[in-house]
Amino acid sequence: MIDSAAPPSASTAQKTARYILIVVLVLVGAWMLRRFLPALAWAVVLAIATASLFNRWSARFPGKHRHLWAALSFTVLIGIVLIGPLVYGGVIAVREAISLLRHYAESAQGGPPPLPDWLMQLPWISDWIQETWRENLGHEANNALVQPKHEVFEWTRVLGLQVMRRITTLGFTLLTLFFIYLRGHELTQSVQRAARRMFGPSVEPLLVHMVGAIRATVDGVVLVAVAEGAVMGVVYAIVGVPHPALFGVLTGVFAMIPFAAPIAFGLVAVILAASGSVGSAVTVVVIGLIILFIADHFVRPVIIGGGAQLPFLWVLLGILGGIESFGLVGIFLGPALMAALVSLWRTWSAEHPTAAG
Repeated sequence: MIDSAAPPSASTAQKTARYILIVVLVLVGAWMLRRFLPALAWAVVLAIATASLFNRWSARFPGKHRHLWAALSFTVLIGIVLIGPLVYGGVIAVREAISLLRHYAESAQGGPPPLPDWLMQLPWISDWIQETWRENLGHEANNALVQPKHEVFEWTRVLGLQVMRRITTLGFTLLTLFFIYLRGHELTQSVQRAARRMFGPSVEPLLVHMVGAIRATVDGVVLVAVAEGAVMGVVYAIVGVPHPALFGVLTGVFAMIPFAAPIAFGLVAVILAASGSVGSAVTVVVIGLIILFIADHFVRPVIIGGGAQLPFLWVLLGILGGIESFGLVGIFLGPALMAALVSLWRTWSAEHPTAAG
């Protein structure tokens, strides 16, 4: 009797040890790759969002190695789309920074550097700004602008490290994206088999809803934000805003975050008003509010709510909570998590209760 009872207990102990080992390995692996998790998350989001486009792109390539060339070329295309605006914005930012530093260096010999004209034209507070500038930027500030080159070098070093870190993240994102494109079908099947083995067949609706939520969020957030930035960029160019393309890209980035777009076109309106173009500033604000109203009340709820099969309120909460928890990539991970939770709730609430009468 003792011998016959031993194998089941040993089998249970082995299964428990195996699951503990799996959990430990996953945690250790996640800790080891913690610096690369954002790149992996971005690659998965981009792969899900562009899956249909990549399938159509891949169909254009004949031959034995068509998957390789399709994955490589499409990854390069995605890289150009992502890197192009970053390079443009970086060039503009560096050029403006160099111009500002040169202006300060040239004017430092005669006392505190003069304030920009548009800042001096601000109503009600221009006198206070000028007085504060003179009091706080006396000879100490003058010497601080001219002599401490080591501070400039330190600032440049820190900025360079941040830029290199972002470039590295982008590089690993594109590298991961390439392999996802190359082995996308195999990866999808592997994930589905592993999920069914661990959680049973009921996990498949969760995966479908999460993928749908990510695609819908990309369409409803990113594409709509790009459209908002493009339209506002044209408006900026018409009213004479300096660097309209840069401000258009900035507006598009802010438009991805709920309620943040007014910060971008509001800043542009302040710059226009400070320079005396009050009519242009009012035009920017009015057009920006109209576009924001249409996008937030008509376009996004239809796209995101229909694709993710979620009420827009839950999508909004998922976006805000995702940004707070995971950063920018949380814009897409948050709605996916909310879609999984809502799917679980709907499944459990639809189950038939046990027979009670």
